[in-house]
Amino acid sequence: MPKFHYTAKKGPKDIVQGVLEADSRAGVLAQLAQLGYVPVRVQETGADGVASAAAASDGSPPPAAKPVRASRIGGRQLAMFTRQFSSLVHAHVPLLRSLKILEDQTRHPYLRHILRELSEQVRQGETLSTGLAKFPRTFPPLFVNLVRSGEASGTLDTVLDRLAQQTEHDDTMRQRVRAAFTYPAFVGIVGFGTVVFLMTFVMPRLSGLLAGLGQRLPAQTRLLLAITAWLSNGWVWAGVAAVGIGLALVWRALGPRAAWLRDTIALRLPLMSGLIQQVELSRFARTFGLQLSNGIPILQAMDTANSVVDNLVLRQQLAQVPEGLRQGTPLSVCLQGVRFASPFLINTIMVGEESGRVGEALIDVAVYYEREVERTIQTMATLLEPALIVGVGLVVGFIVMAVLLPIFEMSSINP
Repeated sequence: MPKFHYTAKKGPKDIVQGVLEADSRAGVLAQLAQLGYVPVRVQETGADGVASAAAASDGSPPPAAKPVRASRIGGRQLAMFTRQFSSLVHAHVPLLRSLKILEDQTRHPYLRHILRELSEQVRQGETLSTGLAKFPRTFPPLFVNLVRSGEASGTLDTVLDRLAQQTEHDDTMRQRVRAAFTYPAFVGIVGFGTVVFLMTFVMPRLSGLLAGLGQRLPAQTRLLLAITAWLSNGWVWAGVAAVGIGLALVWRALGPRAAWLRDTIALRLPLMSGLIQQVELSRFARTFGLQLSNGIPILQAMDTANSVVDNLVLRQQLAQVPEGLRQGTPLSVCLQGVRFASPFLINTIMVGEESGRVGEALIDVAVYYEREVERTIQTMATLLEPALIVGVGLVVGFIVMAVLLPIFEMSSINP
């Protein structure tokens, strides 16, 4: 029976080597799986006991690849990758083989490059979470922290399943928001294009005809002709472009202060303020709850949950919570000093603290606010559609009436 020299991982960091007898490399891989090892390299030894150059398909180093330019991986692609990874790990497929399968079937060049790099780092003895942390643009801190907790607790398959549910949920929410505003955006773009076409192409050709009617034009017509002349002036557009460029340069020079000003203004808008707070609360609660449910320390979970809050004003309010947690203050009490923390959030966490289920309580809060966000967005999109139609209709109607009024007046004078 042939002998095979193997190199495998035992635990997150330990590397073990040895020799096993088996009918084939598949038999060696099966024995290593029974021992709880992750195979890195399997080579058949010759008669003198020296390993041959042949290697197992799941342990051989990947072929040299051309450099791949970093690009954004969409939410749907990440959700698909996480779900497939979860299925493979749940089916007890070895980690290296899972990464190889995912690399072979993905079509995204940069994701394929990431999977190749992850395979190489795992072969060198690094943990999967350490490799994921090297790609922060693709895998956020929540993803890395949960994978690290799954590695430490031996529940990587369960953690990946929860991550797959989370990424799929995020992608579904984005699709719903996009679908809700697609038709209003289409109406707005078409309406704006129609008005621009009438004012820049049609009206300049009709202005001479209207001015030559030989009578005093109605006020609406004079206003329309003045607007047409103003828009036809090239210096006006040059001035608008100069103002736009100047504002962009000032905004860029302000740097973080500009982002702070933007977020402050957004929180004071009548319709947007409530929606922004609901979105941020749902995102914060779900990220925090997922981590606590998987055994991540509360301070580390708090830092990660705080980082997913996009609004800088709200993030600063949450930055004071870790100090209270370090002093032993309950989470519900610490959040009472945060202005945007709703009573529902605080009371639900308080109940979760009494029952020892804070993570589940936070996820319940996230589900509630996600439903509220979806309902609010749907209502806004429903109201925006007729508002745009009415607005475009009023503008076009004004242009048509301003053009037809002089003709009606002239026909009434000269029957």
